[in-house]
Amino acid sequence: MANFTDARTMKWLLLSSPIPIIFISLAYLYVVYFTGPQFMKDRKPYSLKRFIQCYNLFQIVANFWIVFNIMTDGRPFTAVWRYCESLDQICGRNSEKQLEIIWWTLLLKIIDLIETIIFVLRKKDRQVSFLHTYHHISTVVYLWATLRHSAHSFLMTIIALNSSVHVIMYSYYCLSTFGSNMQRRLLPFKKWITLIQMAHIAFITVGSSQGFILSCGNTSVKYFSVATFLNGIVNLSLFFNFYNSYKKSKA
Repeated sequence: MANFTDARTMKWLLLSSPIPIIFISLAYLYVVYFTGPQFMKDRKPYSLKRFIQCYNLFQIVANFWIVFNIMTDGRPFTAVWRYCESLDQICGRNSEKQLEIIWWTLLLKIIDLIETIIFVLRKKDRQVSFLHTYHHISTVVYLWATLRHSAHSFLMTIIALNSSVHVIMYSYYCLSTFGSNMQRRLLPFKKWITLIQMAHIAFITVGSSQGFILSCGNTSVKYFSVATFLNGIVNLSLFFNFYNSYKKSKA
């Protein structure tokens, strides 16, 4: 992969070496599965209501800011039907600015790891599922690897879709903190959020399969396509299993 590094991003924070991301990922798993549960073993769950509300508001604003910048300075729709072309070919002089937005998205996905620690502190053990931890870790690693080695134009599309879904999702989470009456009103929308998550992952997975066409792009595009497709398949399978289990538990 050393032959497929982007000189523009190599010296950016967290991108010069894989060690920081590896350390963050391992520390996250250690806290979530070992030190966190041990710390909470003989303690009552924390409420953290105000912190969660502020965190959700931060996520809404941050994800909206990312979508706004990609939509105004990038070309996420063009990247779908011109998949085989590079970021520079599609965005021209705005390509480096889009790389910066992708880097900010990487930082936001690292901040997302706080969610699982909140679950541990509130003793919401059921929410610390394999789907949850895999989705968070794989997103961080995927963004790091693609930004460092193969920052493809389709990343604009992926991030625009993902951040849009997160605006909806965190709006739901934020509203649900305002008492049981609000939670009952929101309950019918819960399954639709999962369906929206599955739909956008399916679109990304299918879209990335364009890279399997022999005449499509260079070797870097092929690496990007394989990574995006495989990660999409795994995430989609996990979300599908979660949705089926949700329907069974509801019944």
